Amino acid sequence: MLILDDGNIKKIKYRSEIQALRGIAVLLVVLYHVNFPGLDAGYLGVDLFFVISGFLITGIIGRGLEEGRFTFKEFYFRRAKRLLPAAYVVILLTVLLAPFFLSQFEIDDLKYQVMGAVTFTINGVLWLQSGYFDGAAETKPLLHFWSLSIEEQYYLFLPLFLFLTPARHWIKAVVFIGASSFVLSLYMSVKHP
Repeated sequence: MLILDDGNIKKIKYRSEIQALRGIAVLLVVLYHVNFPGLDAGYLGVDLFFVISGFLITGIIGRGLEEGRFTFKEFYFRRAKRLLPAAYVVILLTVLLAPFFLSQFEIDDLKYQVMGAVTFTINGVLWLQSGYFDGAAETKPLLHFWSLSIEEQYYLFLPLFLFLTPARHWIKAVVFIGASSFVLSLYMSVKHP
């Protein structure tokens, strides 16, 4: 497989196992959304995407930092070029079609969802819009942006984390963050289910 990296053509190893995991992830999400009987594993598919993306992006950043060729500008430019055009087209079409499908209450919520989608903070917006009197997920047309927002937040903080942390401490830092996250999730699931 050939890629263009910093103006140079570079050969990278094709990873068939990663492509297989991507296929499984897509299948799990699609089967969930078509209500395939007995298969409620859509979130597992999304989790697989998170793991694959995290693995690939962390490797790219880590290698770039170790080889002294990583730049924040180039990294963020490549992410924006890959994700923003399609994301903004979806947001624009959603806004244009919303008056035909949503009530005024749902459109009022959509305004905040659009701001969250554009800034990749919609996971927080949707969290604040969840509650007993809030609309069903089907009335939140940008709901699927929550996973993209989490991925973009990872892309925002990971390079800075790896840049500021000496490479010899990366593993220890990740173990600490992972363990802290696990403990926090246990606490939150009991105190704020």
